[in-house]
Order: sequence, then structure tokens, then C-alpha cells
Amino acid sequence: MATSAGLLAIALSIAEPPAQDARSYWNEWAAARKYRFAATKDERVLLLLPVERRHPERTLDLVERALARVDALAPAASGPPVAPPAPALPAATKVPAAWGASDRALDEGTIVIGLFRDPGDYSEALLHLAKSFDYLKTWVEQGRDDPGCILERPLFGACAESVPGMEEWSPDHELVHRAAQLAMLRRFGQQPVWVALGLGWNVEFDVLRSIYCFPWRRGFVGVGEHGGFEGLLRRAFTTRPKQPLTIEELAACRRGSFEPEQAAFAWGTIRFVAEHHPAALAPLLRELHERRETLGRVPAGGRNWVMAADFELSAAEQKLVLDRIVAPDLLAQASAWFVLGKRWRKPAARGSG
Repeated sequence: MATSAGLLAIALSIAEPPAQDARSYWNEWAAARKYRFAATKDERVLLLLPVERRHPERTLDLVERALARVDALAPAASGPPVAPPAPALPAATKVPAAWGASDRALDEGTIVIGLFRDPGDYSEALLHLAKSFDYLKTWVEQGRDDPGCILERPLFGACAESVPGMEEWSPDHELVHRAAQLAMLRRFGQQPVWVALGLGWNVEFDVLRSIYCFPWRRGFVGVGEHGGFEGLLRRAFTTRPKQPLTIEELAACRRGSFEPEQAAFAWGTIRFVAEHHPAALAPLLRELHERRETLGRVPAGGRNWVMAADFELSAAEQKLVLDRIVAPDLLAQASAWFVLGKRWRKPAARGSG
């Protein structure tokens, strides 16, 4: 016989479950706190929404548009999904039956995104995750103080509808940005911070025509900052000596901190690749992940290995990938485009003419 909690969760659902394991994981939690489920058409994303939130279809449409934009910018590779080498995590790590399992193949698995009615529910959701994923336990104490999050394992993102003291908060923008980053994580795996943020901001700007999601930012956000980063980039590269953007400037973008100029560099570089080297973006993301998986391994006894904690590809390694996949003078091209905009012309390929 179904429990009352289970029956309530079914009654609150507005869509068939995209993956039974993900829905089952959140079923009792959602029923107890009166949240409903909504799924995207392709069942990539399962949303957790307060039952009182009006027009859930509009919220779902925003996520659908974010996914469509990611698909356009960085489509999936042809062929079957790629499974990571195993074991990638210590055997002691606990996971639910399937959702969040460490052997998830790339471009598979359900993304769960929670739009919580207040920071209290957001905090309780993180505690719920920490009960199943040991590695989150130390992070949760700090993560509960943030207004939102993005996790790779399990594929989970979240924010609160409103945050006390943050007048410029926009839950629509938070959802679009986080859905974009999670769709990228699902398909391509973990990326350098500047790449992940740059793609999230580009999708957010393309879908909503402005930017309001500024992860790890504290304090005042000026009105002009919502219009994109073009002006900041133009001013920076018009006044600086004739030195192009460096990979060190991009790699300086780190988790847990926010610096407006670094953010503009990230947004602008991904924007430039997407507009002027569009076929290279998906291969770039795949190669960056593969290099991380190769170089970030550390022995764990016998034939086992684990990823080094908080491993990041070095700036030098990132530059090698950019040179090989996109163009050896990519950063010089991007720097000129920052200043010239539509007047910039792509250099002729070597050997042409």
C-alpha cells in the first residue's frame, strides 16, 4: 500500500517522472515540504517547485530554452555515451541506487534542479543530499550559506526564490544559468571554472537578454552590469597596452570568488569561440574534460585511482588544448574582437590565397 507521503507526491506531480531513481530519491522530501515535480520534454531535467508557485509551465519553458541553447552551442558527439573509467571514487562512498552514481556515462543521467521557496528549504535539501553522498558532508556547512549551488555528483542545482538582502536577485536567471551549466556538466563533464561560468552566462544572456546570476558575488551589483560584459571588455582592451588576453588571466577565475573583469574575460572568450569558431566549442569541452580526467588521477591502491581533490587543469595545459582545438592565436583574435566588435574580421587560414 502506498504511503500518504507517496500519494501526496503523486498528486503534486505535473509530469511523468523523467527517471524513477531521481524522482524516488526526492519523493518523500518533496511530499513533506509540499513541492511538486515537473520534467522537461526530453526528460533531462526534473524540477522541484513549491506547489504554490504560479505558472510552473513558464518556469519549465525557461529551462527548456536553456537546454536548447546549450544543444545549439555544444551538441552531443555522435556515437554512444562515454562511460568514465572505473573505479573513479573510493568504494566507501555511498550513493543512492542509481541517481548520482559514480559510473554515470557522459550525456546520461537526470539533472535535478530545485527552486526552493526560501533559504531554509534550500538548506534542508542540501542536508538531505549529504545523508547519501559522504563527500558533501564537509561542504554542506559552507554551502548552506550560499544562495545557490551546482553539483556534478549528483547532477543537482538549486537556488531560493528570494534571498534576504539581495535586491538584484532573479530566480528566472538563476534557473537558466544553472540549467545551462548542469547540461554542460552532464554532457561534457567538469570544466575549468572560466569555461563553465562563461557558457552559463552566454546561455543566460541569449535566453533572457541580460545577466543577473553572479555566483560567489557579494555586495552591490550595478544596473549596467546586467547588460553583458561588452562594454567592460572594450574599455579594458582599448586602454591596456597591446597585449592580448592571457591564459593566466582566464585561469585566475576560481570557485568561491568573483571579480568583474575576470567574469568578463570568461564570458567574452566563450562568446568569441561560439560566434567565430562554433564547430570547435563541443570538441574543446570534450578535450578539456579528457585532459582533466587523465592528469587529475592519483593512485588509490592496486589498479584503483581517484581524482585529486579540487583538481584543476593548469593554465599551460588549458592553453595547449585551446591552441590545438580552436586556434593557436585564439586569445589574440578574441582580444581584437573585444575592441572591434562587428568590425573584426577573422584572419585568413594559413596557406589560403
